[in-house]
Amino acid sequence: MRLTRTGLHLLPFLAIACTGAATRQPQSPAPEPVRQEPILQNPSANSWAFAYAPGLASYRITRSAAVENTTDPTPIREITTNLTHETLGFERVGDTIQFTAVVDTFATTTQSLVGPAQASPLPIRITGWLVHDTLQIAADSLATQCSPSQSAIRTDVHNLVVPFPARLERGAIWTDSLEFVGCQAMITTTAHIHRTFRVSGETSYSGSPVVLVERLDTIQAHGEGALRQHRVILDASGNGRVLYYLSPSTGQIVNATAEQNIGLVITASGKANNFRQTVKQEFALVR
Repeated sequence: MRLTRTGLHLLPFLAIACTGAATRQPQSPAPEPVRQEPILQNPSANSWAFAYAPGLASYRITRSAAVENTTDPTPIREITTNLTHETLGFERVGDTIQFTAVVDTFATTTQSLVGPAQASPLPIRITGWLVHDTLQIAADSLATQCSPSQSAIRTDVHNLVVPFPARLERGAIWTDSLEFVGCQAMITTTAHIHRTFRVSGETSYSGSPVVLVERLDTIQAHGEGALRQHRVILDASGNGRVLYYLSPSTGQIVNATAEQNIGLVITASGKANNFRQTVKQEFALVR
């Protein structure tokens, strides 16, 4: 079986589909950054307090994934875009932050060669809690069947409910790791992400002072399933970068931008096909 143009719908947003717990680890070498960071300001400031504020925060999330079949002599490049609107509610109970994420918009557009996007019943609601440096999603929030939209939204939670230290020190570095199960075109995938965070310093976003935190990821994923009655094996590896703009005064992530560069090998009926996927995302707080 050869993966043709219509087979490319396996790939978009593979690396953003995840669920799992994060555990902080000691400092380790970070991957190379994929782009330059913003201009830092106020060099005299070296420390900031940050805590998620109780209440609601709504985000407009835009995504774009470009996939190219690098095995084909004439590479085919397909693009998928997605717009999501979700609201996060935070409540602090002692040392625990309880959160609820509700998604009321999940709209995906694909090029005609990719095929129609999978429908997503709405709204989707996910609950969980953040205790110190551990993020957990409630078991009753997890879909019992393979669902790309559920996987993407659980990943949004991991991107927007991050266990930041209570005190952000300029130059501070910490790491954590995620192991999670996601879904890609009805194929269950298991992924491992090692994340390295670094506090860059103070900058400005929309005219207001914010603290810039950079996150660098290394990504490995493996999945097996069936496509048109053929056994399919998926292996992926790559890296990513996220820039967080944190507002200590409001206790919110006011913006986050993410990029990923993933290499994939799809093996079907014993034949391997190589793909390259680039993903861009923006999480913008709706004021």
